[in-house]
Amino acid sequence: MKKKFAIVVVFLITYLGFLIATLPAKIVVNQIPLPQNISLSGITGSAWNTKVAQVIVDNVAINQVHAELSLWSLFTLTPSLAIQFGDSFLAGPEGKLDIALSQEKVEIDNLTVLVKANEIAQVLTLPLPITAKGNVELRITHTAIELANKNQCIAANGDITWSKAGVLALDQNIKLGEFDGTISCEKGALALLLSPDNNLGLTFSAYVRNGRISGNGFLKPGAKFPVELNSALPFLGRKDNRGRYRLSF
Repeated sequence: MKKKFAIVVVFLITYLGFLIATLPAKIVVNQIPLPQNISLSGITGSAWNTKVAQVIVDNVAINQVHAELSLWSLFTLTPSLAIQFGDSFLAGPEGKLDIALSQEKVEIDNLTVLVKANEIAQVLTLPLPITAKGNVELRITHTAIELANKNQCIAANGDITWSKAGVLALDQNIKLGEFDGTISCEKGALALLLSPDNNLGLTFSAYVRNGRISGNGFLKPGAKFPVELNSALPFLGRKDNRGRYRLSF
């Protein structure tokens, strides 16, 4: 009797899973409350295999999003999605990730994001207009956000690289070398800590907490500091008694 009951339960769960998964994606997505800073357009496919033409997050466009729902994740009541986004021929970031959702937390694994440095520069408040060169690549092997505790970061492991870094500023083409940083959790926030080993003498930390991004650090020109940027230093304000210029946003 117990064996027959278990078979019936498995059959019902499987049937309900397939029923939900074959619903039009637009119907399913419309039932999910989204933050005010996120909007979706061009939703096609099913909940099983969803395509979104464009996702806009804080005025940043992410194009060609494709999400596949894992069948087996429905049995554990922790839906898991494999997501790919972007296109090398379109503006915006491109990459992929695996995401698992539960009532308690969100877990993201195998995240890779590649974005042109200039696309990041154009959304930052900078002391003078610049055109940034090179690509920024973000890699996160695992991160977990605890939903029940104000979306706090409880685990994170990854790194970020700005390769072939350079800027066009003050009518000069300036090479900056390479920048590296690490991703971790710090007091409940997702933290990015820039390695101080760079030509600018830049130390900087950025944080994501409750959907808000902040950052602070210092610029201390040294022996490797590009001479072409000396004329831009007055735009950063006054240096302190240690020869540093404070940076924050």
